[in-house]
Amino acid sequence: MLDQYMEVSGGSDQWITVKDLRTFFQLDDSASPPISGFLQRINHGPFLTCQYRVTRIEKMIVDIPHPRMIKRYLITRRPGSCKKAETSSR
Repeated sequence: MLDQYMEVSGGSDQWITVKDLRTFFQLDDSASPPISGFLQRINHGPFLTCQYRVTRIEKMIVDIPHPRMIKRYLITRRPGSCKKAETSSR
C-alpha cells in the first residue's frame, strides 16, 4: 500500500500521516493501528519487501476536530532500491 501511495503522490521523500493513507485508500478508523504499526516497523528495521522506509517520526498537536497528538512520518526511498526489472528468457 505504501509503495502505491508514494508512486501516486510523486514517489519522493514526503511527510505523511496515518490519516493520509486511510483517506487515500478509503479505509475506516479501524485500519489506523495496523498502518501505524507497519510504519513503526519500517522505522525500526529493514522491511525488504518495501522500497520505502520511515526515516523520522515527529509528534504534533492538531486542534481539529479536537485537540490531540498525532504522529507524522517522513517516508524516503531506501538507498539502492528500485523496482525489479522484468526479464524475459528466450
